[in-house]
Amino acid sequence: MHKISPDGIVSFSLRKIGHEDVETVRRLADRCVGENLYSAEEISSAIGSSDRFFHLLQDEHGSAVGYIYYYLTTEEALAEYSKLDGSIFQALPYRHGRRVGKIQSVSVDHEYRGMGLATAMMEFVLEEMGKLSVDAVFIVCWKPQGTIPLQKALQECGFSFLSVARHVWYDDTRLICPYCRGRCTCDAEVYYKMLKGDEA
Repeated sequence: MHKISPDGIVSFSLRKIGHEDVETVRRLADRCVGENLYSAEEISSAIGSSDRFFHLLQDEHGSAVGYIYYYLTTEEALAEYSKLDGSIFQALPYRHGRRVGKIQSVSVDHEYRGMGLATAMMEFVLEEMGKLSVDAVFIVCWKPQGTIPLQKALQECGFSFLSVARHVWYDDTRLICPYCRGRCTCDAEVYYKMLKGDEA
């Protein structure tokens, strides 16, 4: 359990999900990001995993108010996911050929936004990634209607812009984007943060 109190008044906590949380997380993702974003199977795959992690954000009463999903991956998988040329990642100054971190999804229920919770969760993940000897952490940020909802958290956590990524989620025919009202035609932006200096 990891305590979070960004405003110094209300106390929140992060904990790894268990099987009893799968449906709660799935509903949060549907409500806060887009319907059918994650299946119960994908969420469940993080339970007990050594390289895939789902943490549930709870308020002081134990109610679920958000989550963060992150995992270890490769440059090749990042390039494929974001539909970018792999050379974009190869140009960055870290030890290539090793696994890198990816923050896949950050979500906070609407009534709890603006409290610094996304920043606090991302800072927690960066600390955890550091313990896993990861040199760099990436995030592919959704950009509905030209605006990145996580922009403030990205800045506060020290992420740097890497590239625009076009129509990242369009091929996911199950996902219902709340802005596109169907298949997602939104673009994205890819950001990164170095954790181990500029070793190559």
